[in-house]
Amino acid sequence: MVLAKHVEMNRGYLYMLGVVVVWGLSYPLSKLSLTYMSPFVLAFFRFLVGGLALLLLSRGMQVGVKETINGVLNVFLLVLFLNLSLMFTHNPALASVLIYTQPLFVLTIALFLGESVGRIRMLGVLIGFAGALLSVGSTSFSLGSLFAVAGGFTWAVGTTYFRRNVSRGDLVKLNSFMALLSALLDVPLMSYDWKLELSPEGIALAVVVGLTAQAVGFLLWFSAVRELGPVNASATSILIPASAYVLSFLVLGTVPTLLEVIGSSVALLGVFISQFGERLARA
Repeated sequence: MVLAKHVEMNRGYLYMLGVVVVWGLSYPLSKLSLTYMSPFVLAFFRFLVGGLALLLLSRGMQVGVKETINGVLNVFLLVLFLNLSLMFTHNPALASVLIYTQPLFVLTIALFLGESVGRIRMLGVLIGFAGALLSVGSTSFSLGSLFAVAGGFTWAVGTTYFRRNVSRGDLVKLNSFMALLSALLDVPLMSYDWKLELSPEGIALAVVVGLTAQAVGFLLWFSAVRELGPVNASATSILIPASAYVLSFLVLGTVPTLLEVIGSSVALLGVFISQFGERLARA
């Protein structure tokens, strides 16, 4: 039994390693894509391409009321807020740091639901939010910052909901349904803010984002949450903003300011303390 659980944990962290790389790369790629299309059009491409790829793989979808709620929270609203934050934030890596206040919200939700949250974890929450505010203050609070934090909160609610309600189903079929549902929900928004430059580069970028960030990324994420639980998976996700900074520099040449680095580092430190601090204190 202990060996089986250890194998599951290792497998879960392997899933998270894939998430760190795939979603870290999605930030600069999405930022590039937004030069050719609006956030809503990019979201539609991402949902449609990712959903169809998973549908071909699974040859079916897992459909239901709970699956619909999960899809709206974890896919549609999260990606919508993400794309809007990228549009209104000068550095995609900064948007990623604010999105990844998600583990802090996961802890807050756990406390609200009556789960035990120690003092060290709560200290980590306060440090994390202080760091996030410092990062925002380094470029003044913007609409993009607000969208990013909203995405982090929505994702936290969705992660908790997934673990409690739909984690036992077929993940490929579930993700196929959620992506295609999100594409349908995005149509009115896409028609409201239509911008699409038909160029090979733009279309190729949108397809790559759909295949990687949507199909592969979400499949790996939900696999990790199912293996590790929402708290552990969210804790490991603190590596994604760091990955986004590195990959944004490599792809876009974007160099963060000193205050962005300091504030983001404090935010990630707070997340780390909130997830691992009590365990280290007992060691």
